[in-house]
Amino acid sequence: MSKDMSRFVPGPRTAVNLGLLLGVVSVTVATVKLGYVAGAAVGCIPLVLYAMLFAIKNPYWAYTGLFIANYFIMAIVRYFPSIPGGVIMDALITFNIFTLLIRACYKPVGWERAGNGLTVAAAIWLLYCIGELFNPQSISAQAWMASIRGTAIYFFIIAILTPIFFYRYKDLKRILVIWSVLTLLAVLKGYVQRQFGFDRGELDWLFVRGGSTTHIIYSGVRYFSFFSDAANFGSGMGLSMVVFSIAALYCKHGMTRLYFLAVAGAAFYGMMISGTRGALAVPFAGYALYVLMSRNYKIIALGAIMLIGAFVFLNYTTIGQGNAMIRRARSAFNFQDKSLQVRIENQKLLRAYMKDKPFGAGIGHGGGKAKQYAPNAYLSQIPTDSWFVMIWVETGIVGLLLHLGVLFYALGYGMRQVMFKLRDPQLRGFTAALTAGVFGIMVSSYGNEILGQFPTGIIIYMSQAFIFLAPRFDRELAEAREQNIIHEHEYLDD
Repeated sequence: MSKDMSRFVPGPRTAVNLGLLLGVVSVTVATVKLGYVAGAAVGCIPLVLYAMLFAIKNPYWAYTGLFIANYFIMAIVRYFPSIPGGVIMDALITFNIFTLLIRACYKPVGWERAGNGLTVAAAIWLLYCIGELFNPQSISAQAWMASIRGTAIYFFIIAILTPIFFYRYKDLKRILVIWSVLTLLAVLKGYVQRQFGFDRGELDWLFVRGGSTTHIIYSGVRYFSFFSDAANFGSGMGLSMVVFSIAALYCKHGMTRLYFLAVAGAAFYGMMISGTRGALAVPFAGYALYVLMSRNYKIIALGAIMLIGAFVFLNYTTIGQGNAMIRRARSAFNFQDKSLQVRIENQKLLRAYMKDKPFGAGIGHGGGKAKQYAPNAYLSQIPTDSWFVMIWVETGIVGLLLHLGVLFYALGYGMRQVMFKLRDPQLRGFTAALTAGVFGIMVSSYGNEILGQFPTGIIIYMSQAFIFLAPRFDRELAEAREQNIIHEHEYLDD
């Protein structure tokens, strides 16, 4: 470039100043012409561009951000009801996929790591759910589009993305730490609700949008933290309780062990203040499976004594009946409970209706959510009150058996790895914790529609992906041990 031409090329500082001036003018014009929302959107463009560049360069942290955001989505919806939670999750997942595809153009991303049994099982389930679009019983394609995401798409995508991004053992340990912090925040929010009351957004959700009918009842207030509802909160805390209490047994450092035990204790408190009886199924089922997987007669005997003792305490005694949390937990074993009887009657009605519908009524057509698509339909008047009942109603007995087959396949894979395959003791313990937690949520999902909700659903899908990554982690740890032995021998030879 000639000297004369270089005079017209701005230097770095001038370019930055011009860029800032252009940005201010753009925000001002957008605000004056289109309003504050448009102005804010234009002002965020540089941040969005920076986030995209950062994510392309560091896709691991973008996916970690997805995991964290998943924990707070329902709180965002509560404070900003005009923003659909599913749309936020769709945008975050799409963003992660987009950045991954961009990165794949110039660098290997490890697509082959996603080639495992879980991905195949998730793909089969997704294909079946796509086929439900052509179900002659289906009334609304819009209902199918809105519901298939939580029913099948998220499961499939998380099963693919997790082994691509989190393929090292330290990734599993880092996610456990992040999850523990999120659990403590959830419990803290529940504690604040219980001790200091609800904020403006929560009061609006309770008394304007109808949440009080199920959360302020004769037995007291059911706290929900920043989850969608108390049932989701209680089951989520039960999951954290199981995972972190078992993982603590395998932590090598004493402080980490104490920290995980403290998280499990806090999660137990959160589960109890949720007032959700069905959440008790998570620790009962989770610990029972862990005891079975241990294959240690002493642990089996001790675990059986503790589980039976807890059952006897809740079902056959009145000790602590004056405490509201214990009284609610004890009611979970009352098979004459009115709400349980209502569910049984609803299932009888559904059974009669579903006799000649082996492929169900169509995805999105079961329970209360169907009212916005088919307000006068018979099924929209009968609550499903259960994830598995919902799957049965919407996809039929064929779909239910396929769905259960996928879940038990993943569960059986985890059990086999823990009991017979994994060599590293800590990895075996962490995998056992995740497997027990998954089973606990499966059992709890019979009483509530937990499995497909934020954040529990995404956490379970990611946990299943980590279970299928366990053999890879085991090889990684074995190679690390072998390298250390080689280095040690080299040092001794010197």
